[in-house]
Amino acid sequence: MSPAVRRPRRNRPPAPAPDGPPAATPAARKAAPAWAWVLGTWFGSGLSPVAPGTAGTLATLPLAWALGRLPAWGPWNPWCLAAALALFLPAVAAAGRIEAALGRHDPGAAVVDETVGTLLTMAFLPGSAFADFRTYAAAFLLFRILDVWKPGPVGRSQSLPGGWGIVVDDALAGLLGAPVLTAAALLWRF
Repeated sequence: MSPAVRRPRRNRPPAPAPDGPPAATPAARKAAPAWAWVLGTWFGSGLSPVAPGTAGTLATLPLAWALGRLPAWGPWNPWCLAAALALFLPAVAAAGRIEAALGRHDPGAAVVDETVGTLLTMAFLPGSAFADFRTYAAAFLLFRILDVWKPGPVGRSQSLPGGWGIVVDDALAGLLGAPVLTAAALLWRF
């Protein structure tokens, strides 16, 4: 009897998760314009190898903090709402370009939708709430829960084509979270 022949093992890197980044290969980067990669990955946070949606949400909080420092109109600070509305259509375009470049629906690298959703979650806060760290922690947790859970119309909106399906579901999650966060912030004041 001859001894069994063993083949040497080859060290191969693990295959990437089917829905996670980074699939931004040089060919994919050329398939979408640079502005789409910068905006769509929210300045690279979507290229995080672990939990890119969470990384994108965390990367939005400094913007929310800066917007909260701008002058309020009466008791309400409108700047998160204004930023979310101004970002919405460019986010749809950037997310759609990244989706086309990577060849899969709602790729993990496209996290600008988390930015829109987080800003909408914070859109109706009183100006004083931006001085409280609990506001940012609650906005982060509330938005991430709604984004993962995708209740009712949030989940159904993902079937919209292209960048619309990527951004609209997070925008709806943000709008569902906004009254909850606003009520919590008002209760913290008293």
